[in-house]
Amino acid sequence: MYSAYLDRFTDNDKALLLVEKLQKEFHVDINTLPIDSKAGTWFLVEIQGDEITSFQVDEGKTAEMEQEVDDRIQRLKPKKTSRFKRN
Repeated sequence: MYSAYLDRFTDNDKALLLVEKLQKEFHVDINTLPIDSKAGTWFLVEIQGDEITSFQVDEGKTAEMEQEVDDRIQRLKPKKTSRFKRN
């Protein structure tokens, strides 16, 4: 099984999944994804040939990566106190 990231949905009812370990992208029908899938969801997938044959949502990795993004955003937000004097 490989770890895959749901990058985005395209205009032609397809979803773009990125499999980092293989450095490949796969276009799959939106209908084949689990119902609550959204951009940013991580999956465990099985691949045969050039097709993904099964999907399983990786809840742990999805939550972990969402938390990491939230932490980075919090670090980037400006602090309320400034070191500079105002006129």
